[in-house]
Amino acid sequence: MAEAYALHEGAFGTAIVLELRANLVAHAHSETQIAFWLGGARASARVGSEIVEYSENVALGANAFESHDMTLLDDSGSCLFLAFMLSNQWLEDRAKAQGRTFRFPSPRIPIDGALRQSCWRVLDLIISAHEARASVDDEVERLLVAAINASSVQCGEAKASVRTLLDHRLRSAVAYMRDTTSEKLTVDEIAARVGLSRAHFFTLFREQLNTTPQVFWSAVRVEEAMRRVADGGPLTDVALDLGFSAPGNFSRFFKDHTGVSPSIFRRAARDPMPATVTGVPH
Repeated sequence: MAEAYALHEGAFGTAIVLELRANLVAHAHSETQIAFWLGGARASARVGSEIVEYSENVALGANAFESHDMTLLDDSGSCLFLAFMLSNQWLEDRAKAQGRTFRFPSPRIPIDGALRQSCWRVLDLIISAHEARASVDDEVERLLVAAINASSVQCGEAKASVRTLLDHRLRSAVAYMRDTTSEKLTVDEIAARVGLSRAHFFTLFREQLNTTPQVFWSAVRVEEAMRRVADGGPLTDVALDLGFSAPGNFSRFFKDHTGVSPSIFRRAARDPMPATVTGVPH
């Protein structure tokens, strides 16, 4: 099968159809993520210290900034995922409307028959060249709300949003990272910049963001790389601008964190509907 990657942008955020043949390193996002395994090789994910095995009955929910990876459990080939990067504004709007927080108490999201069927309807809509964008958005939002509700029912309501609780020094560190994506900074240098020891720096990241400074720093650089690649700049220039010594190093870094090469990502960003997704034609 050819490497496949499809994007659909909506008010909810981004829907991604992703075919993976290799593991993903521990990484994090500034958005909440939901990932459904749709078939192929078995896979698992570590979210913080908890391991989740994907299945027909279990999806993954990772809150914003939470460290997670992906490990293939057998060598039977590639596996297919339907993943969603949820807009912070979209989540906040729904939280206000329902008088609750939308944050996963557990990374395990139970999938019943109705939710599984909704996943396949969304997949069909995304790879169809003839469906109106509004139809896709409506189905995606129904799926996402059902998944979030399923997690809350199983585990109870989540704690208040972490975004309002961050230590001011951690906020400063995050802002500094985002302003210096092209510099080769060490964790110790960033900690010193905001007046923290290395140990205290790691403690704040672990307690407040459930990740490590290194994972978060990589996430900031990946997000900037995705933005620049999608904008169409030469890949060599993007690599050098972000502090990589060679385009090959940049390509490996990009694929280790996103599952696809920069060139595949760019093609999907320009034309969200690929020629095929695991052999399924439009």
